[in-house]
Amino acid sequence: MRNRLLPLLFLAAACGGSSVSTSATAVSSAPEAVLGFMRAAADSNLAKMAQLWGTAKGPASETHPDNWEKRLAVMQAYLHGDSTRVVTDVAVAGDQNRRRLSANLYRRTCVKTIPFVTVRTQGGWIVESVDIGMAGNPARPCDS
Repeated sequence: MRNRLLPLLFLAAACGGSSVSTSATAVSSAPEAVLGFMRAAADSNLAKMAQLWGTAKGPASETHPDNWEKRLAVMQAYLHGDSTRVVTDVAVAGDQNRRRLSANLYRRTCVKTIPFVTVRTQGGWIVESVDIGMAGNPARPCDS
């Protein structure tokens, strides 16, 4: 009987009580945060976007700001594209925990340059703000 209970105890331990958070993704650089966020947008992966977007308090997946799920869905609609490349990465004057980046968003035959601000949190870098207006209309993303 003891041999039959041992696997159940291991299963119960594996299912709960873990101190490792799977909701946050440690990102070691600001460009990596932007590229991961944009890759998640291209993949329509809102859960991953929530891990890579938020404030200095942490990612939206953990802090749950007002309307965060709706806001992510809107960002995903605007930022969906074929690929992304970070083209600028500069420090915010007087704040070593924030960086301003620009990324080119490629969609078939057009390119849009999107500005970002990233912030360093205890878990790594995340996207704090993104100017989705620069991505163009989601229904006609290549129109100027």
